[in-house]
Amino acid sequence: MKHNNNKMSTAVLSILAALFIVWAFCFKMISPGYVGVVIDMMGDNGVQSKELHVGMHWIAPWKTVYQFPIFEQNDTWEGEHEGFNFQTSEGMAVSADIGITYHLRPESIPLIFQRYRRGMDEITHVFIRNYIRDAINKSASKTKIEDLYSGKECFFEDVEAHVKADLAPIGIELSRIYLIGRFHFPQNVIAALNSKIEAMQRAQQRENELREAEAEAKKQIAKAEGQARCSILQAEAEAKANLVLAKSVTSELIQWQSVQKWDGKLPTVTSGATPFIQVK
Repeated sequence: MKHNNNKMSTAVLSILAALFIVWAFCFKMISPGYVGVVIDMMGDNGVQSKELHVGMHWIAPWKTVYQFPIFEQNDTWEGEHEGFNFQTSEGMAVSADIGITYHLRPESIPLIFQRYRRGMDEITHVFIRNYIRDAINKSASKTKIEDLYSGKECFFEDVEAHVKADLAPIGIELSRIYLIGRFHFPQNVIAALNSKIEAMQRAQQRENELREAEAEAKKQIAKAEGQARCSILQAEAEAKANLVLAKSVTSELIQWQSVQKWDGKLPTVTSGATPFIQVK
């Protein structure tokens, strides 16, 4: 009897230990920077609407937890197999290596998982990539190849606006899309674009030289006109001064100035001429 009781006690302890181990393994740790999504295998839609935040959480054995990062993610697509290929408005082929920076809104993670039923890698490299590809094709169809060759800012602003508008309702916040390195063009296209740019630069240089020559000519004309006006004004001033002087000269003034300069001696020989100074 005592032996049976010992066996029963041992069995109970074993069961309790097994239950404790199962109970302990049902705790899930959500790491800092992550949010957990609970999948209820016995539920109606499977995905619980309430996300799990940092800390320990007890999860029933029939439930599974997936962790998603909520910090900034950076992913790139580079090389011949991962890069993006597209065509410009002229139908010219272009390829580019592209990177993105984004993050998930914590409150939207259950809905994101419910929609895609994938982890971060699949969401990024399948679904987000598709949105980017569609936006690039849409923007490239309105862009000339020479615009891509000379600058990329407007192109990526348009692409980024399209992708942000597509991802925001889902709960994915796009920070930026950027070009890694530069666009890749066929060699014949590069040669043609370089020749066109050089021709435009030469034309611009000739236009600048022509403008400089015109400006210098106008400067010389203005200088000559200024000198001519100065000479005319000087001549007019001298003529006016002479006229005033002529009007001011009288016989009395001449007589007075002669008296002022006379030394008081009469000429010894006059040859019958009347002295210019009349002495009364």
